[in-house]
Amino acid sequence: MKCESCNKKLATVHLTEIIENEKKERHFCEDCAQNVTNHFPKAPSPSDILTSLINQVSPEIREMSKATCPVCGLSYLEFRSQGRLGCPMDYIVFKKGLLPLIERMHGSSQHVGKVPANAGAEIVKKNELIQLRKELNEAVERENYEKAAELRDKIYELSGNVEDGD
Repeated sequence: MKCESCNKKLATVHLTEIIENEKKERHFCEDCAQNVTNHFPKAPSPSDILTSLINQVSPEIREMSKATCPVCGLSYLEFRSQGRLGCPMDYIVFKKGLLPLIERMHGSSQHVGKVPANAGAEIVKKNELIQLRKELNEAVERENYEKAAELRDKIYELSGNVEDGD
């Protein structure tokens, strides 16, 4: 098969164009193919795509990608690829990056389950206050002001001497 453009050399490059659901095959020699492919927009390289994605990411995540644990040497990027932390210090070092992950996985970054009996009444009160404040915010967002007023009063009663540690 000869080149469509010059009709002299053997066609070694075969292009398939699909325009408005119509498929058209074109056949070119190497020289003519160079001229034709220069008219097509250049596809971005994978490194260009990755660079643009990183530039779009928030500054906090960019900062986290450079974080490394001083104890075990695990980097945040290694944690994200492996899915496992290396030591207890990682929870402190990677806190900014871990909180959104935990909230996405569990719906909250605060423990809302049972508390051991010997944990003390103060912890139970504190957890209840956190839950009530969350419900209060939701009631205000839904514009359910009667419910919000009830929750506000409950919070006021409970918060007599308990300080919130958020």
